[in-house]
Amino acid sequence: MQIIQLLLIVFALFALSRAFLRFKDNALSIRDFIFWLVLWIGVITIGFLPGVVTKASEILGIGRGVDMVLYLGMVVLFYMIFRLYVKIENQEKDITSVVRKIAIEKEKNKRKK
Repeated sequence: MQIIQLLLIVFALFALSRAFLRFKDNALSIRDFIFWLVLWIGVITIGFLPGVVTKASEILGIGRGVDMVLYLGMVVLFYMIFRLYVKIENQEKDITSVVRKIAIEKEKNKRKK
């Protein structure tokens, strides 16, 4: 086993432990926890069996295993960015709604006086 494989496995185990602790503290939903669980178990698997990536890339018609990992990583990152964008948009709508309600209540209270 090469040092890079060992570092990859240790980091993935650390990240998996962080995800578990966040889930235990109810900071992560079950869906998010499963996503991170699958992702980090996949990284650990790649660390132990790097030949799997090469075989999978050959099956998919991608030249090298590293290229496939990069492609998948970019897809996952774009998906995560999309999810963050949707969450931010929803928060902005919620904040706008709360601010409007507060402004209306303040105006009503001013007129009553």
